[in-house]
Amino acid sequence: MGIFYLWRNSITGFRRRLPYKKIRNALLAKYEQKRNQLCPRAFPFTAIIDPANICQLSCPLCPTGQKVEGRKPGVMKLHTADRIIEEIGDYLIDVELDNWGEPFLNPDIYEIISRFSGKRIQTSISTNLSFEKQFDPQEIIKCGLDHLIVSIDGATEKTYQKYRVGGNFELVLSNLRKLVEEKKRLSSAKPFLTMKFLVFPHNLNEQEAFQKLANEIRADRVWFKSPYFVRTLIDRLYPKMSPEQLSQFATPVVKRKNCHWLWTSVAFSWDGAVSPCCFGISYHPRWDFGNILHQSFREIWLSQVYQESRAVFLGQKPKDDRAKFCELCTHRGG
Repeated sequence: MGIFYLWRNSITGFRRRLPYKKIRNALLAKYEQKRNQLCPRAFPFTAIIDPANICQLSCPLCPTGQKVEGRKPGVMKLHTADRIIEEIGDYLIDVELDNWGEPFLNPDIYEIISRFSGKRIQTSISTNLSFEKQFDPQEIIKCGLDHLIVSIDGATEKTYQKYRVGGNFELVLSNLRKLVEEKKRLSSAKPFLTMKFLVFPHNLNEQEAFQKLANEIRADRVWFKSPYFVRTLIDRLYPKMSPEQLSQFATPVVKRKNCHWLWTSVAFSWDGAVSPCCFGISYHPRWDFGNILHQSFREIWLSQVYQESRAVFLGQKPKDDRAKFCELCTHRGG
């Protein structure tokens, strides 16, 4: 994180107007990360918050779409969002409102976005946008959403359906066009619109066509991205994967001195559960580090399991099984 981050969002370009308290906390968090502080004084300044862990699609590499056993399905209530804001809203700079499901299936999603935006927090959502009832382009703009990421993965219906199983390609494009027209009508720069394309062997030849499609729709950005795979759930998903899908995940271990998540970020599930990051550890409740509805965030942030997780990067072996996720993570430093 550089000074530019505190001034302007590097993706959307939107200017930040941060109070001194948020700036001071972010700088302190990065300083304590560098020092591997086990009991940091700073709070996280970014968060992944899951409004719903339910989805109407059946994407083959998604544990939610494949109905892998995990956290009970549900949607975040307004009082849970309010509790997060009450505890750490004064420190948060960026919030991503998604994780294991389709955020717009939460009937309170526009109000949740609005409440975080009201605390000078920039918000983003990743969505499949393949729905009618929940889609309201005017509300998307009015609620103050800064960044909308729409996952499509193809320039044709046939290619799109190979991964976005159960989605409606033409409906997604129609929703995108309606949103762009509404932004134009209201003279609104928000939300910044990203069209995301997960790159697989089956859609490699459509990247150029996808770029042209995004230009025609007038998206602000095109994002070609490798798919994320939940390694902790690999045994459950292996039987459902084709050889070409399996070939996507021979990624090398990334060596790092520490992991920024444990000092600068946090993940919340729809039910208020706290996880150290948004990866596989947050999918099942047995690995939760605490719950914001039953404990203060400070109590969770400074808990023994959090300290053991941070100590992994000092070469210490964790005693708590939950902290072993950090020890075994393919992104941790050696």
